Amino acid sequence: MSQFRDTSGNRIARRVGNKILDEYGNWMYEVRGDRIWDTNGNWVYEKRGDRIWDTNGNWKYEIRDDPLGEGSRIFDSSGNWQATEF
Repeated sequence: MSQFRDTSGNRIARRVGNKILDEYGNWMYEVRGDRIWDTNGNWVYEKRGDRIWDTNGNWKYEIRDDPLGEGSRIFDSSGNWQATEF
């Protein structure tokens, strides 16, 4: 299990197996290979290398190693730090 925290340190989601749950334990997404699906079975994102793209081909997020060695940081396509995955 890993968890996602926002830039203030608040837990916003966690990953259990191939599912991503919100902070209340509600299922939000499922990861199948390089694709991410929502709870309705809709394909919403695709991971290509370190970047995540939506189904329209728009780059949405980038995953980078945390410089402190505490997991990975997630940035939006404008370079703004959004969350850290531990």
